[in-house]
Amino acid sequence: MSYSFPSAFTSFDPTKVLGGGYGDFSSVGKLSSGSSKGGGMDPLTLGLGLGSSVIGGIFGMGQAQTSASIAQAQLAAQNQAILEGREQTKAALGSSMWGPLFQAGTGGDIAFGREKAAKSWLQGPFAERQLGLGSEASKRERLARISPESKEAAQFENRLAIERSLAEKRALTDAMFGRIA
Repeated sequence: MSYSFPSAFTSFDPTKVLGGGYGDFSSVGKLSSGSSKGGGMDPLTLGLGLGSSVIGGIFGMGQAQTSASIAQAQLAAQNQAILEGREQTKAALGSSMWGPLFQAGTGGDIAFGREKAAKSWLQGPFAERQLGLGSEASKRERLARISPESKEAAQFENRLAIERSLAEKRALTDAMFGRIA
């Protein structure tokens, strides 16, 4: 769809100015005092009017073309938005229609294959690695229990426990009989 302006906005005819096609400019001549005697237009006023009309026609034509191009751009943007909306609607419809079918068929097969591969990896190389790490941890715990440092720490803890029990028993006898030197 193209937008067109009336021919009066897009073409300028200088004979219409003189012939009164664009309006009656004779009142401008009547307002001037002095130089014109018969009530007609003097050449200066006629020249200014003609120049003004030409300039107005040129600018009017440019403004009309600008307005037309803006209107065409707006229409093109609206058409593009309508087309994009249609494409989005089609995509949503296709997804709602084919999504469940895909999940029931090919999609289910793909998901099953992924789960199967994950479980076999968990029971295969990953399980072997976990077993090796557990074995290493157990070995370290056994070595730590029989190390000389752990034996010293255990003896120290035993001595402290014996001293504590003796202190409790002495506190009982001291409470009954008083301190014995």
